[in-house]
Amino acid sequence: MNISKMRPAWTVIELIFIIVIIGLLAGIAIKKLSVTRDDAKLSADVANMNVCLQDMKNIYTATHTPLMDINSSACDYVVCYIIDINQTTINVTLNPTAQLYCADIENVGGHMAHTYKLVGQSVTR
Repeated sequence: MNISKMRPAWTVIELIFIIVIIGLLAGIAIKKLSVTRDDAKLSADVANMNVCLQDMKNIYTATHTPLMDINSSACDYVVCYIIDINQTTINVTLNPTAQLYCADIENVGGHMAHTYKLVGQSVTR
């Protein structure tokens, strides 16, 4: 066998080093992706709650139907809030048993836990 015809190849140490670097990069990327996913879920929940309130207002002002009889599909997808509907009052509270990501909802700008009243053509807090 002629030594000059041997092809250069990766050594085991070099392969292990590359695998470790790829593993570290993957660990960092997965952590960032999970945080981004939770932020997206939180933003979606705030948006659903906003659409829910707007739907109730629009249906109420168009039909003068009591709030208890109004059904908005956006309200079905709200996770971080509890919606209690009375005749013309909507009591919105934070859901203590909601998903873990809901704990940050006040920090993100989802300050919707209030009592809302339908008055005339608008919703007031």
